[in-house]
Amino acid sequence: MKKVLVAGASGYLGRHAAKEFKHRGYSVRVLVRNPEKIKVKGEHGEPVIYDLVDDVVTGDVTQPETLKDICTDMDIVFSSLGMTRPDFKHSSFDIDCMGNRIILERALEADVKKFIYISVFNAEKMLDIENIRAHEQFAGELRKSGLDYTVVRPTGYFSDMIQFMNLARMGIMPILGEGDKRSNPIHAADLAKICVDAVDMDKTDIDAGGPDIFSYREVGELAARIAGTSPFYLNIPLFIGEGLLALSRFINPDIADIVSFALAVSKIDSVAPTYGTHRLEDYFTAHV
Repeated sequence: MKKVLVAGASGYLGRHAAKEFKHRGYSVRVLVRNPEKIKVKGEHGEPVIYDLVDDVVTGDVTQPETLKDICTDMDIVFSSLGMTRPDFKHSSFDIDCMGNRIILERALEADVKKFIYISVFNAEKMLDIENIRAHEQFAGELRKSGLDYTVVRPTGYFSDMIQFMNLARMGIMPILGEGDKRSNPIHAADLAKICVDAVDMDKTDIDAGGPDIFSYREVGELAARIAGTSPFYLNIPLFIGEGLLALSRFINPDIADIVSFALAVSKIDSVAPTYGTHRLEDYFTAHV
């Protein structure tokens, strides 16, 4: 039986990945900061995995001493570890790059066979954003490590799209720019299948999106239809977004990253090869 360590296991993708690895017959060890989180369903429908997995390890990548033996006896390491919201204490570089580097070092010490890592689609077009740069810096270190690896780059998660439902309920739908740039976000359950498939594939890089392609305005309109509201659509010119970005840099670099990312995806299409069967409409319906 193959053994896998899932880092970032309390997150949206991490929980689905742990469940998929277990479903495929792996022995699953999960790394979490707070084991209580995986005992309850997540806010975006993430499954309870506490009683599903074989081993729960409590550790924190900002405290390397808690990660001493995390990769011992593991065949595979999967990491979707990354900063998901500002904590005003650690930077994206601290978590997304340095944190994953510590896990990589433990994987090399333990002779792990393969490392699967989650970055971001179109990263090469957004390297001015610290969060993206941190992801890709680690991807570069993984590439140079000599370890067999795959970097999976999704366009975005369904969980990210839930903000459109929240805005629809509030009655206002701000749209950066024209809202005409397209993307195909993917459900974590579909992305998890791609990640587990990658264990036995020779691909070092996989771009992945969901089955449906939307403009950002179309996502807002879908959310409003499902929510049963008629929000006011507020088009925000990109130059105002640039002004907000300049202001956010004085507040917190992680908040600036969020604004910068929103600006970036409002300027370019983010359509990756399509995978999966989950539909955004169904996801929104389940979260009304």
